Amino acid sequence: MKLVFENPHTEIYDISEEIPHTVFAHWRGFLLDGKAEAIEACQVSLDYFRDANVWVMISDHQHLEGASVPFLNWLHDYYFPTAVQNGLRAEIILDAELEMGNIVLDLMYNPDDLYKNVNEGEIYTPKIDILENAKVLARQIVEKQLSIS
Repeated sequence: MKLVFENPHTEIYDISEEIPHTVFAHWRGFLLDGKAEAIEACQVSLDYFRDANVWVMISDHQHLEGASVPFLNWLHDYYFPTAVQNGLRAEIILDAELEMGNIVLDLMYNPDDLYKNVNEGEIYTPKIDILENAKVLARQIVEKQLSIS
């Protein structure tokens, strides 16, 4: 596991030695659209998806406290479309400890997405209970992508 980036809102690790084309991100704090560190963390992840050919991100939201509505709008309007453009196929979600963090996750991601297939132009965003199960799913997604490529 190689640390790619760290600031007060996230740590991003390249775990491609364990699971090809995969990163692990630990998100924390309260994400605000006007807060440079939150935007920087997201932009670094977007650039890394493109530059390192990342297909899957496992996102640990254990220490996420919340997010502003403008930040959520920015995610939907810019972050997710750019992530798809930069090659991301799936973001596997691990829950927050705090209830407010989980409410934000429900606003951030489609709760019915677990039952969808990965479609072109969309990011598959299932919620998974524990990290080990997230890694199993990440491997399956990568293997499927490799068989398609």
